[in-house]
Amino acid sequence: MNTEMITMAAYIGTVNNQSSTQPNGHNSHSNTTESLWRGTDYGKWFVADSCTSLSSSIQGFAMPLIAQTVTGSPAQATLLDSIMTMISSVLRLPGGVVQDKYDRKKLMIAFGLIGFALFGICAALGWAGLLIYPVLMVLAICLGIRSGLLGTTSNTMLRGIVPDQLLPKASSLNDGRDAALELAGAPVGGVLIGGGLWLPFAVSALLNLLETAAAMRITKYWHRGGRTNTEGRALADDEADENGDAANITQAADEQATTTISSASQYWREMFSGFRWLLSERFERRLILSSALAFACFNSFLLITVLSIGSDPSHVVSASFMNVSVSVGVIVGSLISSVLVQHVRGGIVAVSFYVLMSIGALGAALAPWILARMAFLAISLLALPAGNAVINGFQSLLINKEHMGRVFAGMGMIETIAAPVITFLSGIAMQHWGYSVTSVALGLCIVAAAIPAVTMRELVTLPKPDGWEDHIRKSGLTKF
Repeated sequence: MNTEMITMAAYIGTVNNQSSTQPNGHNSHSNTTESLWRGTDYGKWFVADSCTSLSSSIQGFAMPLIAQTVTGSPAQATLLDSIMTMISSVLRLPGGVVQDKYDRKKLMIAFGLIGFALFGICAALGWAGLLIYPVLMVLAICLGIRSGLLGTTSNTMLRGIVPDQLLPKASSLNDGRDAALELAGAPVGGVLIGGGLWLPFAVSALLNLLETAAAMRITKYWHRGGRTNTEGRALADDEADENGDAANITQAADEQATTTISSASQYWREMFSGFRWLLSERFERRLILSSALAFACFNSFLLITVLSIGSDPSHVVSASFMNVSVSVGVIVGSLISSVLVQHVRGGIVAVSFYVLMSIGALGAALAPWILARMAFLAISLLALPAGNAVINGFQSLLINKEHMGRVFAGMGMIETIAAPVITFLSGIAMQHWGYSVTSVALGLCIVAAAIPAVTMRELVTLPKPDGWEDHIRKSGLTKF
């Protein structure tokens, strides 16, 4: 399961109870009971993003096991994932500029079509008995390129579809959705592998085609040159023409962000702007580095656990239940996320998230029985949905909509610098020293990585959402 924080993968807004209009054009005093499904294209986006999530779940579970089946080597299986992640990391920054400069709907469509072609070719090769390790390596390289340039497009597009006051609700819903798909995706991946190594690729190709079809139907979304109504809802092109007198033209921040990149030096400045901001601000720097290292170690721990159990072909489906236990924890956590975010101080929620992840991972590493490992893994991510809503909701107030692509690219680059190295080293350590030593070492690394975040005053003292703007002013945090 891909358990990386939405801090590095999606953009979550928050409720601002003041009545002023935000820079993005959304009125923060809008009715918070407004439905996500009426008056917006969230439903179409939800279908498209769900297809991507399910495909990623199947791919993330199946590819390492397929590679291990083909090669018999855990190190080569983890190398595949490391190369894909490293390439994605290198391309995240130019990808952020692409997502800020070009129409995100078209980029979502391109993402789906590329996936359909890649997985379709691999399915055909697998059917013909030609699915060898070099083929998987080429697939990993192509998926890394796609992920780096286009992988976060769906997440950056979300805020242009859903009003700010409904984004925390969308966050909890998306977390629960992802966990439910992961709950189904891992066992489905195991069953598909049992039917043939080509089947997971065929299903992923179909899901990418469905994602493309759903993305093509999105019409109401924020894009350059588009208009929004007084509630911040993106208008379809024909609707904007009819209601032009009542629509708000994108404000000064939009105008500045639409400046054409006319020189190589300006392009490079734009490309690294989000990355520089993240590393120059102490709060952002400590939070993103802590999250990146903690989740890189957690995902590596989960991967070697799956590989350890799945090394026996008869236990492939059993290995999927490690992912299932994580999904159960996230689903349960998503059910209480909204209540926690609105009624518990943000600092308590954020610290609880890091503490539970540390305890759960270390407990799972030390547990001698599979059922005990599953229980600890479920506990480890109980606070993930609420932690995401708090941390990302607070961060959303520090980032303008026009800079989302570049900031996400910076976050993704920092995250993926650590992930491939830790994943590959985990595979080597498991091959030489065994699962037990490697898993305990990763558990201790998660505890160490969480310390910078849980000792940060700005995060520990974070109040409830209605006090976040005041907290930003009092803490002297800088917006981008």
